[in-house]
This record gives sequence, C-alpha cells and structure tokens, in this order.
Amino acid sequence: MEEEAIIKFENISKSFGRKKVLNNVSISIPRGSYFGIIGLSGSGKTTLLNILLGYWKQSSGKVFFNGKQIKHNKSAIHTNIGFATQGISVYPLLTVKENLAYFGRLYGMKEESINKRSKALLDLIDLTDDEDLLAKELSTGMLRRLDIACSLIHNPMVLVLDEPTEDLDPVLRKEMLALIKKINDSGKTIMMTSHMLDEVEVVCSKIAIIHNGEIIETGSPEELKNRYSKNDEIHLSTKPGNYEEMLKKLGKLNLSNIVLKRNKIVLYTPSAEKVLKHLLAIINTGREKIISLKVHRPTMEEVFEYITKR
Repeated sequence: MEEEAIIKFENISKSFGRKKVLNNVSISIPRGSYFGIIGLSGSGKTTLLNILLGYWKQSSGKVFFNGKQIKHNKSAIHTNIGFATQGISVYPLLTVKENLAYFGRLYGMKEESINKRSKALLDLIDLTDDEDLLAKELSTGMLRRLDIACSLIHNPMVLVLDEPTEDLDPVLRKEMLALIKKINDSGKTIMMTSHMLDEVEVVCSKIAIIHNGEIIETGSPEELKNRYSKNDEIHLSTKPGNYEEMLKKLGKLNLSNIVLKRNKIVLYTPSAEKVLKHLLAIINTGREKIISLKVHRPTMEEVFEYITKR
C-alpha cells in the first residue's frame, strides 16, 4: 500500500539561462516521515527546496501539498511549513524569547499563542534558562537550536531543513540530529537535505539521491543497501598482521572483494558467517592476536558512490 504523500514533486525542471539545474524531478514525501534528500554540492537540493517554498518558480512541473497544487494554495505553504536555512536567521540583538515572539508575529500569531508556544519550544530546545540572553551571546549549537525553534513557532505540519548540521562539530551534529528526531517523533514530517551520508543513514526513514539535477534512486537506507550490495563487510585488524599469509589460507572462499590495508583487511562476502568461521580458525592456528573484528553492511557512502558512478 502506497504511503500518503504530504508533499509531492511531479516532473520538476528548473533552468537558469542555459544551465539546467533540475531535470524532471519527481519525489513523494510520506506524511510523518523523516525524509532525506542527499547529493553533492551543486546537485540541485537547495533549488528544489526554494521551489517548494515559492522563492523560485519551476520551469516546468507541479508541486502538491496535501493533494492540492501549491500554485492554487500558496497560503498552505506559509501556514504549514517551517523552514530553517543553512545560515542563521535569528536576530543577534534580540533575546531568545524576543526572537521567538518576532517570528510568531510574522506568522500573525496572537500574543497569548506566542507565549504558550514559546514556552513549549524553549523546553524542547533546552533553552528555558537562557530565554533572556541575546542571540549573539549564544554558542553555535544554541543558535542552531533557536533557529529551528523559530521555524516551528507557528506549529507547522512540516519542517524543512537545508543542511542543518553544516559546519557543526561531531558532538553538536549528534545533538542536532537527536533534536530533529525528537521533532519528527512528535508527529511532524521532516524534509532534510544533506551531503553527510553517515547521518542520513542513521536518522532518515526514507531518502532520495539527487545527482546532476536528477533523482537517481529512492528508498529507505536499508532498501538501497539491499538493492546495491548483497555483501557484508568483515573488518579485521590483528597483530602482527600477516594478512597476505591469512588470505592465502582463506583461498577463494566466496569472497566478492578484498581490500588489504596497512593496519587491517576488509573482506566483502555474501557468506559472512562461513568466512568468519574459517578466518577465526586460521587466526587460532596461527600466531595472530585479534585487535579489532567488525562485521557490518556497506555504508550509505559506499552505496552512494556506487550508484553515482554507474
């Protein structure tokens, strides 16, 4: 059964002069999903968002929200979609609370609604104790959280995020993704662009891969892995690390590929348990000590690289 789409792009193309940035892009964003649009810089991700939000007009194609074409229902976008850009949109000389109130007034909200919603959002982003601080006094992570809260002040159905973890360190990236997941769990649809494939793999329920202005694949991260790789990866690091000798003893035991590195070997195989059994026997009869042994599926980064190089 096909999932209900809250947003649908149908054959969207966009050109700037002679340069075609999007070419017949069709995507359905399921209601309540955490949907990632991934691609390299310049692939057309931000252009697609700008068309959705009405900043740019598509050259051809249609965009639907809740089953209605946006050009006939533009107020639905203003009312039901919140947008956080790559840059910070809050005002540095306003306090945290004042920023929320300002954006609330832009959406035509009444003071009582703004105060009630602000209280809930400050709790959500963990800034209740900092509501009287000027935005310029906040750390980078706090600023990003406030920026997202401002985009949620009018309680939209959909939150659109353009590269929300750009320029954040690993710790702040993890915190930001946890916050976005929390927002998604509250019932809001998330539509996020990113070129950080590792984070998309962890948080998104469904993704679309955009490359050179075209959608080349869609599906859950697991579906794409199953579609493009039937292999598991075995990462082995031993001491003293006589890997070439171990590989000779393994022979051609159902190995799709072998990558030999200075400090480890990576074996690709559809029969991980069988290969592991033989590999451990070789280690036990030899004079090797296991330093690290991991078995996992290929990453989204490897799948992305494979798909885009086809």
